[in-house]
Amino acid sequence: MKTKPRQRKPSALSTARWTSYAIAAGATAISGAPTAEAEIHYSGLIDFKFQNRQGEVRHSFPLSQGAVLVGIRSEFGFYEFDATFEIKGAAVSNHFRIYSTHSSYFVAALPRGAVISQGRFALGDVATSIDFLQTYTCGFPDWREPGTYYIGFRFNNGPGMQYGWARIKWGGCSNSGNFNKYIVKDYAWGDPGDQIKAGQTQLHEDETQVAPQAAKSADAAPAAASLGSLGLLALGAVGLQAWRRSRRGDEHGA
Repeated sequence: MKTKPRQRKPSALSTARWTSYAIAAGATAISGAPTAEAEIHYSGLIDFKFQNRQGEVRHSFPLSQGAVLVGIRSEFGFYEFDATFEIKGAAVSNHFRIYSTHSSYFVAALPRGAVISQGRFALGDVATSIDFLQTYTCGFPDWREPGTYYIGFRFNNGPGMQYGWARIKWGGCSNSGNFNKYIVKDYAWGDPGDQIKAGQTQLHEDETQVAPQAAKSADAAPAAASLGSLGLLALGAVGLQAWRRSRRGDEHGA
């Protein structure tokens, strides 16, 4: 009596399993060395007030690897205040996004969504960049009217240029009765190579390099199941080993 040949069940992996393999493979370079995931570093809500009645208020906002953003409001004369920012501490360079090359000591007031890197920065490598939001004379047009604005900055500790922003609630210039008072609401900066927009607190899905976009879609499993040898190599060593283990488990359980 002939026995029916035993049929193997097709090796079908769930979307979740393929996604996990792809994510693991995305963390492995072709050479086998792990790669770091890009990230935006967000401060959270701060609401630090520069509203002294006299004298100077100075506060440092830490960045990465010793770099700091420093806000200053200092008394120049009787009820006359300068509002200034510094960025310092990075080994290679520190710069603010400026209004124009002809006004290289004044920080540009940016709208939400502005790409920080796509603008003018002071030229040259400097250890400390010091720039005005507004002087006591109220002479700079970007920082006259009350409102919420963003400033852009960049710094380089050696691995590459990092861009960031700070959100400023501006009270108005001295002739409005607010004497250049302001509040730093929050701030953020990206890793080297990141594109960051004013107000952005996390990378969008299509900007991450953790896994291929196809592995995040609902129909990723059928596409992954039909991969040939080149497709498996694209998943990396981690994904390939996981796929082989799943095949062995399916065969033993058939």
